[in-house]
Amino acid sequence: MEKQNKIIGLIGGMGPYASAYFYQLLLKKSNGLYGAKNNDDFPEILIDSVPVPDFISDVNKLDQAKNMLISRVNKMNNYGVGSIAMVCNTGHILYVDLSKISKTRFYSMIDLVTENASSLNYKRVGVLATPTTIKFDLYGKALSKRGIKVFYPTNEAQELHEKVIREILSGKMNTNDIKKLEITTRDFVQKNTLDGVILGCTELPLVFPKDHFKNVIDCMDVLADKLLEKYYN
Repeated sequence: MEKQNKIIGLIGGMGPYASAYFYQLLLKKSNGLYGAKNNDDFPEILIDSVPVPDFISDVNKLDQAKNMLISRVNKMNNYGVGSIAMVCNTGHILYVDLSKISKTRFYSMIDLVTENASSLNYKRVGVLATPTTIKFDLYGKALSKRGIKVFYPTNEAQELHEKVIREILSGKMNTNDIKKLEITTRDFVQKNTLDGVILGCTELPLVFPKDHFKNVIDCMDVLADKLLEKYYN
């Protein structure tokens, strides 16, 4: 097994449990896809779990969050990482500003997921995400450029998603809400005859019953695959 000695830089903390899950996902995929067994087989990963103010629900805190994240990208520049990624979809509101100051490849989770949906020849895609991600139409803008029609859940379903996300952030998951998430998503898919569904929030893969659905694109899976592909190849 050969690999490049390039550090993977992760900007996380939005939220912390999702960042921890993503780190474990990188390890599992390193083992399963690239045969990592010993310590020095696994990638070197720099994780900055940034305690930014909650700009996801309050965009008035966006400037403060932006300044904090810019400082983190600069620190990663100084550390000499080989690639950077942000483990948060809503955080991609700031992607253009952050990528401009990065001295290395700064991967966009939104763009990678969009490329994945396009490669699967999906034409009608539903997006489960935070209200802020939906408000800024982050996935809608990217997917529409590739001729993919985007569907968002009802306001009621979005409120449920926000509740589930908040529960994950607090470490107190409600199994009844997970069941409701499955039911509302199934209705969402059937009503709109969707080709696929994007889990467009990094909290959702922690609880979403992917094995009960077909054609689910997990944003964490897609990002992990790309980062490891660059690292090992």
